[in-house]
Amino acid sequence: SAEHLLQFAVMGSALASALQEGSEARVGLLNIGEEAIKGSEVIKKAGELLRSAANSGDLNFYGNVEGNDIFKGTVDIVVCDGFVGNVALKASEGVAAFVVGGLKEEFKRNVFTKFAALVAYPVLKALMKRMDHRRYNGAALLGLRGLVFKSHGSADALAFEQALNRAYDAARNN
Repeated sequence: SAEHLLQFAVMGSALASALQEGSEARVGLLNIGEEAIKGSEVIKKAGELLRSAANSGDLNFYGNVEGNDIFKGTVDIVVCDGFVGNVALKASEGVAAFVVGGLKEEFKRNVFTKFAALVAYPVLKALMKRMDHRRYNGAALLGLRGLVFKSHGSADALAFEQALNRAYDAARNN
């Protein structure tokens, strides 16, 4: 519901502000456009609630953001429902795998594509590291009375280590 999206924004903002040591997190609402008149009725109502929370000083609401804003750093928190969020995360994981696979194929072609791939490799490697979903494993379940962190079911050792580090850091910092 729109109220749940507001609650997600408040909890996410509180978590991000704590992790960023007091800086106020910018919150965006994932939508099909930046304009307040776009989106489903739930999204439009959530936008109203978020703007109201911003006007009362309870939240740093940036406004509506689109899918291409997710990795730009336009906002610190992107609020959406679980279905949309899961689709966005899985799509980004797929893009990362596609880029790596394509780079490996270019190394096999001819001398020119090998050279181009070699030149592009450091940039693409840095991008892949930034987009590696395993580095972001360990989601805090907010709104509970204690610390609960969820790890992805297919987590490898690196991903599970990241989840443990997040849980440890949260416990250490109360």
